[in-house]
Order: sequence, then C-alpha cells, then structure tokens
Amino acid sequence: MDLEEAKEFKERCTQCAAVSWGLTDEGKYYCTSCHNVTERSKEVINTGAIPNTKIKTINRGLKRKKKLEKGWDWYVCEGFQHILCQQAEALKALGVGPELKNEVLHNFWKRYLQKSKQAYCKNPVYTSRRKAAVLEDNPSHSDWDSEPEVLSDVSCPSFVESGTESQPDGRTQKPVPISKASHSEMASVCSGSLDGVEYSLRKEKGIVKMTVPRTLAFCYLSLLWQRETVTLSDLLRFVEEGHIPYINAFQHFPEEMKLYGRDKGIFAIESWPTYEDIYKTMIEIAKFLDLPRFPDITEDCYLHPNLLCMKYLMEVNLPDEMNDLTCQVVKMTGIGDVDFLTFDPIAKMAKTVKYDAQAAAVIVVVLKLLFLLDDSAEWSLSNIAEKYNENNKEDKPWFDFRKWYQVMKRAIDEKKQEWEEARAKYVWKSEKPLYHSSIDRAVVYKRREMVVDLQKQFSTLVASTPTVERKRPSSFQFNWAEGGAARPCFHGHSLQAVLKKKGPSLAPANSLYWLSTQKFCRSGQCKDFFRFHQKEEKRS
Repeated sequence: MDLEEAKEFKERCTQCAAVSWGLTDEGKYYCTSCHNVTERSKEVINTGAIPNTKIKTINRGLKRKKKLEKGWDWYVCEGFQHILCQQAEALKALGVGPELKNEVLHNFWKRYLQKSKQAYCKNPVYTSRRKAAVLEDNPSHSDWDSEPEVLSDVSCPSFVESGTESQPDGRTQKPVPISKASHSEMASVCSGSLDGVEYSLRKEKGIVKMTVPRTLAFCYLSLLWQRETVTLSDLLRFVEEGHIPYINAFQHFPEEMKLYGRDKGIFAIESWPTYEDIYKTMIEIAKFLDLPRFPDITEDCYLHPNLLCMKYLMEVNLPDEMNDLTCQVVKMTGIGDVDFLTFDPIAKMAKTVKYDAQAAAVIVVVLKLLFLLDDSAEWSLSNIAEKYNENNKEDKPWFDFRKWYQVMKRAIDEKKQEWEEARAKYVWKSEKPLYHSSIDRAVVYKRREMVVDLQKQFSTLVASTPTVERKRPSSFQFNWAEGGAARPCFHGHSLQAVLKKKGPSLAPANSLYWLSTQKFCRSGQCKDFFRFHQKEEKRS
C-alpha cells in the first residue's frame, strides 16, 4: 500500500464519503476509512513502484497475416540483364578490361533488346497491357512515352549510366509513367515477373529468345570483339569452377525481384554448358544482331594460332622447338591469314574459327609429322632417345615420347579425378528456394529451413574438414616448372632424334604421314566396281 501514490485520486468513497485512498498490490484504489475497494485502478508507468506485480497483456486476438509482398514489377529481360551484369563483373575480376562491360556487352545487349522488340522501340511486345493502362490514365502519352526503361536496374550502376543514350531516331527514352493499375492486375499469378507466361509461350519466327546459356554466348562475343586472352574453352572452364555465375545465377537477384512459377523454367539451369552449343549459339546471336565485321585477328593477337600453339605447347609439356614447326604448318595451310581468322557475321558464309581447337589440331599434326603416331614409330624413336639420354647425361636431353606420355597420362588422370569429384559434390539446389506459385512460398521456405537445420546437426556429428580456399583461376591448368622428378619438364628437350638435315634446314626423319587403317584392294574386280560407279555418277 502507498498513500502518497493515491493522493491524486480525489473522488469521495461511495460508502463513507471520505477522501482517503490507498493502493492495493493489484494497483486498485481502496478507502482507508471503510476499506472499500473500487473498480478504478492506477495506470502503471513504472513497474518498479509496485513490487511483486505481474503485468498481464490483453489478448486482442490473432493478427491478420500481411499480404505477401510481391516486390518490384520486373520483366524477364531485366532478369537476364542482371545475370549479364554479374558475368561481366566476374570477367572483370578475372582480369578482362573494364570497357568490355560498359562499351561492348552493353551495346550488344541494347541491340538485342531492340531487335527482339523488347525495348528501344515504339511498341515493345510485352508491354501491351501496361501501355493500355497508362494510356487510359493519361491519353496525352504517346507510344514512346509508355516504353519501359529496362536498363534501370539499381544493382547495375554501369548499365544505368549508359542506359540514357540517344535512340535511333534521335529522341531519348523516357521513364515509364506510374500506372494506377494495381500490381495484382498486371502481374501474372503464374510467375513473379510480369511477362513470364508470355515469354515462355512466345514463338515468333526470326526472334532469338534469350536463355541462360545464351548469356555465355553474349559474353564470348564481347570477349571476341575485345580480342581478350580468354578462349571459349577457358570461359566454360571458369563457369564450371564457379568463377563466372551460371548455375543458380538467379539467387543473386535483388530480394524485391520475386521469382517463381514460369520464371523457374526460364532461369533455372540443371546442366553444364557444352562447347558446341555455345559456339553455335554465338554465331546465331551474331547473325540475329546483324553485327559488323569483328576487329582483325592479327599475328600479335592472342587468338592467332601461332600464339595459341605456343601457349598449348607449354600447357602439354612439349619441347619449345616444336613452335617453329607449328608456325610453318600455320603458314603453309593459310589458317593464320587475317581474313580466315576474323569473324564476319554479315558475310554470306558467316562462321568463326574455333581458335583453341584449331591450335590443338595444329599441334597434333606436328606430332604426327614427327612421330607418325601409328603405335610403332613413336615407341622405336623413344628407344633411341632413351639410349642417348643414358649415355649422354651432361648434354641436352633428347625428347622421349614414351616418358612424356607416361607423365602426361598421370597428370591428366589426376586432373580428371579431381574434376569428377568436384562434379559429384556439386550442390545443384540454390540457397534461394524456388516455388511454383506464391501460395507455395511458405511451405518451400519451411522445408528449406528444415534442410538447413538438419545439415547443421549432421555437421556437428561429423568431424569438420578444413575448408580449402578457392584458388585464383589461371589459363594454365598444369605447372611444369615446379614439378620435380615426379613431373619433369620437357620444354628444353631436343628433337634431334626425330629431325634430320635436309639442305640448310631440318626436316622430320619420318617420311610418312597418312596412316590408312585399311589395305587397298588391287584386284581387277575392285577396279571394275570403281569404274562402274564412275559411269553412274556421270550419267546422273
């Protein structure tokens, strides 16, 4: 009881009419004269003034669940633009010039949006509903004013800076007026994006639809235009090693870009890209964009076969002397000419060169010129080189094909085993779960939380393995300089065992090249059969 706290209560008691109040432990007023307890109670501001009191909250019922936040109004092309931004930043981190993103890749992407009628045109194909709603609100707006500003992703500042460039007809693109139509009216219940359903069903002839693998084709086109030191095989290897976003790239979307339903089939990838698919897609996109002739591939360019052959000779641990032979093969075959190497999409026979595959083929040709590779000649030449190296240990060693083969096979088998283990351990599911509709969102996230909790529990039971830091990628997969006795370096070995002097120059000791797996039939019956078919061909 506290009389001082009750002095502010001035009402008279209903029983004795006295004005003398006190406070009970529950905070109610009582009369000190007749001990009458009223229904009035003091508002408790500080619980410390009333010891041993229990504050009870009033149950006001269950709160209504807030409506699911659907985030931004976004289009499928903005999702691909975000992936391209991520890939460009990853390439920049790998050492590619910064101008590739803002000057090359951005222009290619803007040209694609215009060619596919998704932006930078008067009537974008996927904004018919939104444009109609805008025009109803303000009839004075023209078709141009109602176009979406697709290059306005806040997560891609460099794209934003160049997104205000002048349009083909001299006018600048204006931002979209805010429509009074609600988000639920414009967004599809089957996808988080506004045009996910329309995009998945769109099959317009002559239009190249954007896919996640085609983002790599855009990146390679940009690398080829810049003549960067990254081949297509290097690009795909960086993707598999996780240095360039590709699998589950959508999980880096901003939280406001809700992705579900049809968007899952557009952005979710469950397979690795293949060399041939990306190569064909790159040519397809270059034709669709109607790109001009690419910058010339000259002898000082990394993609020239002479430089690539030198790089691959170091990679596969072959003697340096083979570089002169590869250069001669390139010169004699004409595959080093500028017109042959330079990509020209608008030519009648639009095709580009598989620069890395071509360089590897040249090295194989030189090996065949030197060793025949008929499973007999290379081993007999290896016996000669082995005997010479045993008797002349102080001289420059001769190249031993058999020893090189054993070293390379062991190194490649180890690398292949690491690659297979990495693929087997790869986690395909993304940290950001996907769901078919907004209704399933709570269930999917709950399951994801359960999986994460179970993983944590199992990790505590199993001995924790030290995490290995991911090494910075390199264009070289093998390092032979520090191999030691287990992995000797053959770069400085001589080719004297397989070369002979022919005038002022050296020529391969092997006089054969083509190896036929079948013997030619010299009987008269085969000759008559061949003549018969020649006559039939002339008649047709």
